[in-house]
Amino acid sequence: MTIKRILLLLLCIGNIALARAQQTKMVSVGNHSLEMIQAGTGDYTVIFESGFGSNYKVWGNVASEIANTNQVMLYSRAGTGKSEPNPEPQTLEAAIKDLSTLIEQAKLQPPFILVGHSYGAFIIRGYAAQHPGQVKGLVFVDPAHERMMQELKKADHAKALKDIELQNSFVPDRFKQENELINKIFEKGALPDFGKLPQVPVVVLTSVQKRENPELFLHEPKGVEVWRNLHNDFFSQFTSGAHVITAASGHNIHREEPELVVNAINQVVQAAAKEKVRQEHVAKMTALDGNFVQATAYLKKKKEQKAETVLFNGLKASGFDEPTINTIAYQQLNNPTNMPLTLLIFKYNTVTYASSANAFDSYGEALMKHGKLKQAEVQFEKAIELATASNDTSTLQNSKGNLEKIKLLKKTK
Repeated sequence: MTIKRILLLLLCIGNIALARAQQTKMVSVGNHSLEMIQAGTGDYTVIFESGFGSNYKVWGNVASEIANTNQVMLYSRAGTGKSEPNPEPQTLEAAIKDLSTLIEQAKLQPPFILVGHSYGAFIIRGYAAQHPGQVKGLVFVDPAHERMMQELKKADHAKALKDIELQNSFVPDRFKQENELINKIFEKGALPDFGKLPQVPVVVLTSVQKRENPELFLHEPKGVEVWRNLHNDFFSQFTSGAHVITAASGHNIHREEPELVVNAINQVVQAAAKEKVRQEHVAKMTALDGNFVQATAYLKKKKEQKAETVLFNGLKASGFDEPTINTIAYQQLNNPTNMPLTLLIFKYNTVTYASSANAFDSYGEALMKHGKLKQAEVQFEKAIELATASNDTSTLQNSKGNLEKIKLLKKTK
């Protein structure tokens, strides 16, 4: 069996698995209805946008694999698959509006990861720019670029014109009007001004496959170089992600190397999840900073109990665990002006995690650093008691060593 037949078989299996997960349904987006399918569960909804003239089935086993760990939504744009044609001109703006309406009608909840192939990249770019708060990741599968024809003409004007004629001849009659509208984008070399794309994790997949007898200038070495450079330029606007180059498949990477697309989506989902954790941490620290300021103000007025209450409430509300709070306290330790506040942070851990030898050892170190030797001694003795009971040899040795340091400090006074 040839590799191509194996890939086609896998694609067929993927389509069957996805179809079994849930049947397609028709959803009205105004004056026409679109065919869509949903499957899977997870924190993120991965939305697939096909290339020009293609229906949702082209995603095959890519979507069925992603549905194992995420929600997925696939659909056929107006005039493809079972979707009804748009009675109005099917402009790029109309396609983006259809996607937006479909998401609303299907009651899909963000966060979204958008995956777009070829012309589908224009659509997910438009949607992401218009709804930056909903989109947390983008995957571009050999994406179309608005300056493609301009750059090809610079490389070889005559061959570029032949590419346009040949590609137009391939387009079925039912898509000719839409194709003409897309050609106007290439002629202008710019998309409509949808706004800036959000700075989210991104993967761009680029095919640089060499062909023995290329039919298009785009597939000749010079054309491939133009394609790759445009993708490099496009990817450069993002601060997080990867640009993956493949020579093992042509334009339809999702059909010839589906594992590359699966890996790209998983990479973006994982990066989005990490970014969510980071943003939550920043938000918690921002809220906690307010408690720090308020507690410090009370300490300056010698209202220690009020300061402790405000600080302890803030630390509890943050949801931070013992190691995180310990790290925050140590970060404050080298600032002598914040000494009373720092000691309260360490104290919080001994109250909240009363069975932790490390909490008492850390509190003791802070007290010792600020010359409160008697109080530090009490904390180290408690740490030794707890460490002995829990067989925490590391903390046990550290606390015993700190007690020896205190003895030496007392002798020098």
